[in-house]
Amino acid sequence: NKVRGRTYVAACPPVKASIPRTPGPYRIMVIGGHPDDADIICGCTAAKLIAKGCRIKFVAACNGDIGHHKLSRKETAAVRRQETLNAAKVWGLDSYDIYGFGDARCPNTIEAREMVARKIQEFEPDIIMTHRDCDYHVDHRAIGTLVKDCGYMLGCPHWIEGSKALRRRPLILLMSDVFTVPRVMRPDILVDADPYVEKWCDALDCQVSQFYEWLAWDKGIEDEVAAIGDRKANVAARNAYLMKYWANRKANDAKRFADAWREQYPGKPVPKMIESYEVSEYGRPPIEEDFELLMGDL
Repeated sequence: NKVRGRTYVAACPPVKASIPRTPGPYRIMVIGGHPDDADIICGCTAAKLIAKGCRIKFVAACNGDIGHHKLSRKETAAVRRQETLNAAKVWGLDSYDIYGFGDARCPNTIEAREMVARKIQEFEPDIIMTHRDCDYHVDHRAIGTLVKDCGYMLGCPHWIEGSKALRRRPLILLMSDVFTVPRVMRPDILVDADPYVEKWCDALDCQVSQFYEWLAWDKGIEDEVAAIGDRKANVAARNAYLMKYWANRKANDAKRFADAWREQYPGKPVPKMIESYEVSEYGRPPIEEDFELLMGDL
């Protein structure tokens, strides 16, 4: 399947006119390991797609229950659930689902695979975004593998009895990471994040337990955070903090994939920040409409 000068190999059949997509807005699932992964990595892309009228569902495989240095696991899970609901309102998501596995406990089992598959089949996404399986976190690797292992099987009617097999399987995109083994991610699709960073900051700011407490403590920058103050009085300072520590992946991708950007957007200056995706061979092959949806103007 050759699109935009590149041949894409895929485990799933290509899109055929005889198998149209489900009517209505395009649907995208971003399936991350924890509450905040989808926001951090794909938030600007989600904001763009929502502005285009797409339906977006964020998913956290795990409940985030070890993501705090003071709160108990039960307390942390409850706090993080509320924070995702707050962030979902800022984004305008269909929903922000949490599958409920404990942190560092996302299982790569038949039961987990079937549960993930049912959730995908219920939403019928055109596109899924998830982690590569060389990511640093065990939960990221596990959910990325589960999603890919579902790819072809999503269209098999008798794989999970009583489920809705998908004739038109989703495109699977792998989110950006910095790992080099087994290889650097391939920048197949690059999205300009610059117009959406303000909304990105607003959504991340909802997840106080992470960006201003746990991750600040984990990085050893809690004193810097304490000096910022509350958001109502210090929006600029809080946004600057979020950009400094949490937007660096987007800024780095703008530098390392600058040549790829110039190929994909001839004559258009390289943005300050980019969200990057690799087409996975475990889903359907991409079509021109996928590139236009993600990379085209509003």
